[in-house]
Amino acid sequence: MKYAVYCFTILLFLLCAPVWASTDEISFTSDTMQYDMEARRFYAEGNVTIKGRGMVIVSTHAIGHIDNNVFNLTGNVAISGIWNGDNVQLAAMSATAEIGAQSVYTFESGISGTLGNVSIDCEFLQIKGDNITARNVRKLQDQKAGITFSAANVNGRINNGNLTEAEAEGSIIIKGSPGKGNDIVELRGKKALYSIDRGTIVVSGGVSATQNKRTLNADSIVYFPDSNRIEAIGNSRITVNINDDILPSPSP
Repeated sequence: MKYAVYCFTILLFLLCAPVWASTDEISFTSDTMQYDMEARRFYAEGNVTIKGRGMVIVSTHAIGHIDNNVFNLTGNVAISGIWNGDNVQLAAMSATAEIGAQSVYTFESGISGTLGNVSIDCEFLQIKGDNITARNVRKLQDQKAGITFSAANVNGRINNGNLTEAEAEGSIIIKGSPGKGNDIVELRGKKALYSIDRGTIVVSGGVSATQNKRTLNADSIVYFPDSNRIEAIGNSRITVNINDDILPSPSP
């Protein structure tokens, strides 16, 4: 077994040398490991740990495909370290690491954690460079901007630890609470476009915006997070809900 592990380590280093910088080292360890010389594939079980380029990935099981540098990890997968200058701390039930000129990490099932200042809770997540693709998103929150998305699908970009742009589709709920003392705004719709450069979130498709007990309905809504301001476009209507307990009591 030691011989198989040793041969695999040397072969993997030679194959990955053009991908990893010369100052980097990549290492794989596990309780048990087997290498299939014909299939050029390795199988690892128990305390699987992959280290390299400032990243650490751990899992219960792993299968590595040497020819295309694709590694499938299953069972309590966790990744931590630095990705494109941002701190990463993510957990999932399974993941695929594609090591190349631009590495790609794909996570599935029960994903939670942080990427820079962005908290993530979803069922599918792919990270490639600054770009992220997420599905069945329960929460994607930029903690610095105070904006939270939940949607069927979110495609976005994270730069310097912050969500700089995003496109969300399907049963969207967006909550904005920028700055202290501002009331939370909840936006609902079918599609949303967020741009930090423009300073806007544009929501369309049967949109509603709720703040305190006021609800604004419109075809589209433009939300300005920095000023906590809303503009309605097309068929706008405002509804104010008043609780019975704040109405004046009738005279005896």
